[in-house]
Amino acid sequence: MGTLPAKELLKKWEREELTVEMAIGHILQHLVKLLAALEAIKVTLRNLRADVDSLIAHTGMKPNPKGKKKPPKQG
Repeated sequence: MGTLPAKELLKKWEREELTVEMAIGHILQHLVKLLAALEAIKVTLRNLRADVDSLIAHTGMKPNPKGKKKPPKQG
């Protein structure tokens, strides 16, 4: 059995069409999917960082300092 989209779950919960047990089951399914997606994003980010580091080393470029640059002051 699949889970309903979050907005649909909320609507059903507000209309009292879900039991607590059903809601917890759906929430757990969503949590598992979110955690799997987060882990995939972390892996992708690590790979991207490694690719950027490799390109920087290959080209001999100096890496930019970490963090955002402050926008120029408008007077």
